[in-house]
Amino acid sequence: MAYSNCAHGRRRSQYHPLFLSIFAVSGCPTGCLLMTAKKVSFTQLTHDVVYASAIPLTFNEIMERVNSITPITTKNPKNTIRNAVTQSRMIVSTGDGRFGWKPRLINGSIIRHTIQTAELKQNRLYWDHDMQDAICPTFFASKKYDDRSPVQVKLPDGNTSSFSLEMFSRGIWGSPATSDFWDWFHSLHANPGDHLLFEVIDGEAKKYRVILERRTDRDEETIANRNQKLIEVGLKLLKRPYGISDWDFTTYLLATGFYRHPVPPDPIQELWHEDAMAPILHGKESESEQPKPESLATNFFGQEAQEYTFDEPPDLPREYNPDYGRRHARKSRNARHNSITSFQLRVNHRALPEVWRDLELAEDNTLEDLHLTIQSAFSWWDDHLYSFYLSGSRRDRNTEIGSPWSDTSIHTHQVQMAQLDLQEGQTFLYFFDYGDSHEFDVTVLKINPLASKADYPRILDYRGQAPPQYPDIDEKTGEMSWDPYRHWQS
Repeated sequence: MAYSNCAHGRRRSQYHPLFLSIFAVSGCPTGCLLMTAKKVSFTQLTHDVVYASAIPLTFNEIMERVNSITPITTKNPKNTIRNAVTQSRMIVSTGDGRFGWKPRLINGSIIRHTIQTAELKQNRLYWDHDMQDAICPTFFASKKYDDRSPVQVKLPDGNTSSFSLEMFSRGIWGSPATSDFWDWFHSLHANPGDHLLFEVIDGEAKKYRVILERRTDRDEETIANRNQKLIEVGLKLLKRPYGISDWDFTTYLLATGFYRHPVPPDPIQELWHEDAMAPILHGKESESEQPKPESLATNFFGQEAQEYTFDEPPDLPREYNPDYGRRHARKSRNARHNSITSFQLRVNHRALPEVWRDLELAEDNTLEDLHLTIQSAFSWWDDHLYSFYLSGSRRDRNTEIGSPWSDTSIHTHQVQMAQLDLQEGQTFLYFFDYGDSHEFDVTVLKINPLASKADYPRILDYRGQAPPQYPDIDEKTGEMSWDPYRHWQS
């Protein structure tokens, strides 16, 4: 079938690839009709409809446009489209009940980057979450959409520099930029603490521009107000039953237009921490007037945690170190020769309480052993960060024990089961993957002070088939094989 130009002069090759698979799209912004014999899924149609619209759409508008292309004949049409929308990293909420195409919604955003001493010496720029999300809005998208090709940044001197996104070390991302940028940058004799202000001109076309702002030229009053507003928005989102991850927070700020302001706030990682949030959390009282809860590090070791390198934890045993191959739990040493105290635990995903695994760990097994045993028991991949919250709530950072690579004061490989002061019947939270936010309840079934010699940790019993870590999505219906978040809706 031949394709001619549409009324607006756009050729077939100018449309998004998935959009070309639609049989007929009534919502096409150019009013043209595209045809193909290939049948597509509702997930694809949902993406194509949102992409095709020049403006964000309400959920009902998305449903109507998908249904006008192909009638939604699934058992629950709303759930089919809802899953397609909520599971997408390209379709994001604008905060007012509408949804739009992420690379398009970030246009006009201005992000502040604080220059660091290391950047001046190494000719590298290290990105905070907000800057990384603005430079690469498709970072967490599926392979169909993930585009990490370099962006083009226009400089004040008229030149254009290419910025690629690279991982410099575990969890550390940034851009080396090109010589054009560094020639301009060093000619200004910038100092640590000065700022680069990046503006998104066209997120889809990967066009940006940058200017330098001296520390002495900061509009301190306006920036302080913007900082406070950012923290208030974050705290409001944290009050939701399921909270919000750092990545989803930056996406929310970008998509809702928070950064479309001539004076951007300070970088998000300079703000989104306990000290900066204290004035908002505690009103006008100073930090010294607030009683500081005793931290877990103090409880376990008698003093606050010392300097810690998250990229390369200094005290990480070989069995836990991914540099030596696949990680695995360490066997209890105490249980080799003597009877010990053991902890029998039941672990279930909060969205699937009827599916569980019973585990048993020895007194000298660590929380890292528990994490690795859970991953093994559920046949998951151990490919994301994680934390345990002894209070059972993600909001309670004072009881958080993070993975060896997490930004917490105490870490899973440093804490043995006997140090937790657990009680029979107690339930605590195992939180896996800060992005996808999997929540597991860990319930203490029994504490046996005279457990026999054996290989600990071990799996005692199980019920039900373990859910896949990454739910399959039916290409025809758009429905997930299981919903990891259904308990949030109850």
